[in-house]
Amino acid sequence: MLVNTEAIILGYINYSETSIILKSYTKEFGSKSFIIGGIRSKKKKKITLGQLQPLTILDIEFNNTKPDKLSYLKSIKIIHPFTSINTKISKINISLFLSEFLSKIFKIDITNKEIYDFIKKSLLWFDSAENASNFHLLFIIKLTEFLGIMPKSSEIQFSFFDIENGVFCDNPISQNYVEGEVVIDLHKILGIKFDYNNSVLNNIQQRRNMLNFLISYYEYHVGGFKKPKSIEILNEIFS
Repeated sequence: MLVNTEAIILGYINYSETSIILKSYTKEFGSKSFIIGGIRSKKKKKITLGQLQPLTILDIEFNNTKPDKLSYLKSIKIIHPFTSINTKISKINISLFLSEFLSKIFKIDITNKEIYDFIKKSLLWFDSAENASNFHLLFIIKLTEFLGIMPKSSEIQFSFFDIENGVFCDNPISQNYVEGEVVIDLHKILGIKFDYNNSVLNNIQQRRNMLNFLISYYEYHVGGFKKPKSIEILNEIFS
């Protein structure tokens, strides 16, 4: 049965000399992977690698007769062509990081239209924004709300943040906690209306500390999640 859905590209891996397996997060079916045969050959083809940049938003058509197996894409159409995500170096590297980050999140079976719509809306903002240095950090924080693991905000400024329990405190309950400037920054971010233009994180060290904290937070709260390899490249770009 042929079906249509929107999909956000999370990346691809080589399947054979000329074919690939495309990873995506779809609006209707959650995480889906597809075989695209012959895409790396010199023959003229309907689908090209140039259409499959990380985080590209597509409308796809595929045969869904065997939902538990790899499907073959029949056709794709780019819904929202990006104007800056695929051309500006800093945004290219952020998109590479986020696509790897999301592919690790969606290793578990999550089908949620609200998550899809959140990601799509966020990417459209990211593409149009002139200053997006904090986008990936604020996106990751906001995503915790949709995954049901959002840190608990506090009106009181505490000295520590307990990662295992997801709370601010003066006496950590667990041995897995952070302290210092990252706690102050997180408290400020969670205490105001969410906005990707948030200016709390205004220097390189703050961004690095926040990213390292968030990776540790996800490693504890999302089963099977592992630190993305592209995090090192991202840190170099913003150094």
